Amino acid sequence: MAKPTNRFTLSSLSDEDRRYVEQIMLDVRNRGDEALLDYTSRPKPFDNVKLSSIRLMVGEEEFKQSEENLPAEVKRAIMFMMRTIRRIVKIQMKAFSPVSLREKGLEYGLRFYPLEKIGVLVPGGIASYASTLVMAAYPAVLVGVREVHVLTPPRPDGSVNPAILYAAKLIGINKVYRCNMVAGVGALAFGTQTIPKVDKIFGPGNRFVTIAKMIASSYGVSIDIPAGPSELVVLADSNADPSLVALDLAAQAEHSADTFIMLVTDSHHIAESVSGIIKRISDKHDLRIEIGMCLVDSIEAGVEKCNSLAPEHVSLHVRNPERLIRKLSTAGTVFLGGSSPPAVGDYASGSSHILPTGGYARVRGGLTVLDYLRLVSYQGFSVKYLRKVFRHVKALSSAEGLPLHSISVEARLRGKMNV
Repeated sequence: MAKPTNRFTLSSLSDEDRRYVEQIMLDVRNRGDEALLDYTSRPKPFDNVKLSSIRLMVGEEEFKQSEENLPAEVKRAIMFMMRTIRRIVKIQMKAFSPVSLREKGLEYGLRFYPLEKIGVLVPGGIASYASTLVMAAYPAVLVGVREVHVLTPPRPDGSVNPAILYAAKLIGINKVYRCNMVAGVGALAFGTQTIPKVDKIFGPGNRFVTIAKMIASSYGVSIDIPAGPSELVVLADSNADPSLVALDLAAQAEHSADTFIMLVTDSHHIAESVSGIIKRISDKHDLRIEIGMCLVDSIEAGVEKCNSLAPEHVSLHVRNPERLIRKLSTAGTVFLGGSSPPAVGDYASGSSHILPTGGYARVRGGLTVLDYLRLVSYQGFSVKYLRKVFRHVKALSSAEGLPLHSISVEARLRGKMNV
């Protein structure tokens, strides 16, 4: 039995919301920077920050001040995060090395090339998500993406959080823009006087930013994944510590009011205890936390529930979590055991925290170096190989009504065209 809770999914998007977001994006296409500044200045749900065109792009002096004003412990944390990401990227690059095949007249090769120009969305404003900048932009720099353009909302005073700017400078990025994020996606999709059109857009956002990214993809700009409001499903057995379960769920709920959190358990005691602790945490930290509850007959049934939800994060608060790895196959990322809080995945494991939400984990996982690369295959054939395959090419091209396909092969075998 499950207590329902709201969850953002792509299928839940209304036509009205789509039209509303697309109208903003097309306005940016038509008016450029003027529209960006306009939407950034509008009252909530926009940013309510008035900027001059000269402040759209962060200047060198603001980068310098961010380094001077940022606490040393935050700097060290950002540098540690970058080191862990470098290790993970190095492992991934080994797994995705170029391959080739030469066999009986057939030559095949697959090579990887970095994208030329990308945009990175970094949620901000009152909160700061320097970690998202590092997660989304640093792998791009490591694999050789030439241009990285970062967009983040301004804070109420018009500034950009110094942690974001410090991280950008450390990574080697000097193109950072402050603007409304929905309008900003329009800028990345179409280009403005200040912000260039990019090949691909990366980064998470709220439901409207996610809609904007989906619309951008319909105009020929690639996107990483529909990374909307955050999600966590905890699978807990009777051995779980209810305090740790509640803390992990509440920590996830800090992201936004749209966060989807759910406890799946075979223990009435755990369900009741977690509910009580969540209430106390909510009262103490002034959070409005809506938690979904799903009581199942067994942990195996709980695994099935997790797979059916295909959430962004699954945390296994069970005995011997490793035994469930092969069974739990549909999630953005899985945290193994009570000693593995999702918060560490957000900041210090090196694995990307930009993950599929809204059930999109059914078809893919989180970001890897492959998302920043384009794959190009190369093929070559000997005349001997052409003789071997000609009859198959002729049969299939004839069946599909494409006779010139087989004629193009036959010409190479006969040494002349027969059209």
